[in-house]
Amino acid sequence: MSPVTQIELAIVEQLRAVQRPYTGLCVESYAAQLDDELFAWVRTVPAVWVTFGQAQDVKRTGARSFLVSGTFEVLSAQRALDENDRRLKPGTAGDSVGVYQIVEDNKLALVNQTLGLEIQPLTPGAIRPVMKSMVNRDAIAVYSQEFRTQWMEIYPDPEMTPGGTLVTVGLNYLLKPGDETVDSSDTLTTRTT
Repeated sequence: MSPVTQIELAIVEQLRAVQRPYTGLCVESYAAQLDDELFAWVRTVPAVWVTFGQAQDVKRTGARSFLVSGTFEVLSAQRALDENDRRLKPGTAGDSVGVYQIVEDNKLALVNQTLGLEIQPLTPGAIRPVMKSMVNRDAIAVYSQEFRTQWMEIYPDPEMTPGGTLVTVGLNYLLKPGDETVDSSDTLTTRTT
């Protein structure tokens, strides 16, 4: 499984595990829910979707290893309830929680977490509005919170082929019995199956 997939799934699990003072929150990986022309996703709000944002920087750290700096996006969606300012007020039931409270709870659940993976702790980034509009007579607000981290990616040696492993053996030749001085040496590389 790719590091990006591992991190995304771990973020989803972390957000699902959070004890929140409201119920009914749907947390899952983003699967183009916002692109649904029938807006079926509106029935699932409040909702949180997690997706990979981008690899911002990749630095070589060795012959086969790279340090990747990347971002993940956590999208929070909720209906704008009775009044425009309801999104500002925290609630106690699933339908009364505001989108800002969902964003804040997600941030508290993820900041400084490594999620049990070999990554740098997650750090918060920009929060942006994704959508604020009417959908099927519901006022909907969707915000995206960026989280940054770093991880190592190690790639196989290009000399390796599936079904075999290169084994390198160093041979030292001692021509005089009892002598500790290496008179000649060779390196032998073979492929095992």
